[in-house]
Amino acid sequence: MSHESLEATVDPAKVDAWIAELGSEPSAAVPLLQAIQTEYGYLPRPAMEMVIKNTQINASQLFGVATFYAQFRMNPVGRNMIKVCHGTACHVQGADRINTSLNHALGITDEEEDTAPNGSYTVEDVACIGCCSLAPLMIIGDQTFGNLKGSDAQRHLKKHAREHNEVLPGHAEQEKQKKKNKPGQQTAKA
Repeated sequence: MSHESLEATVDPAKVDAWIAELGSEPSAAVPLLQAIQTEYGYLPRPAMEMVIKNTQINASQLFGVATFYAQFRMNPVGRNMIKVCHGTACHVQGADRINTSLNHALGITDEEEDTAPNGSYTVEDVACIGCCSLAPLMIIGDQTFGNLKGSDAQRHLKKHAREHNEVLPGHAEQEKQKKKNKPGQQTAKA
């Protein structure tokens, strides 16, 4: 998926204001990155370049901090977040199957990607949600769903999508295929 369509438009005045408020020395790297991510949901490259240009923080320091801490994202996020628990209990109970099912419904085919091509949802693996008795589980928005199978995860996702007027790219593709191959229809033979 190309993240270009999801890229944020960075406001240079905001970046300058954060630098003025939080400082320009290397010790300000984490607070500056937090301010940027709070505003944009991730760390847009133009904002990072402005920090490098207008502070005493060099590129290797800033990108080193941004990639070291799991809290920072280098790519845009979807409009909705799905957190899939991968703590020990959830892992043993099939968290990977939950991810596979969600990725299929969202049309995410590249293992390096975590956001649906249309920007509707981002799937994030988390270390532990703290509800081990409900393993495996996921959170969509502010709702927690436990004791899941892949089909349960898709059902909850589809319901959330309907309630929030979102399109599930993988589901849309499945519907097209169903319409093409309706039972009872004769398919042309070559």
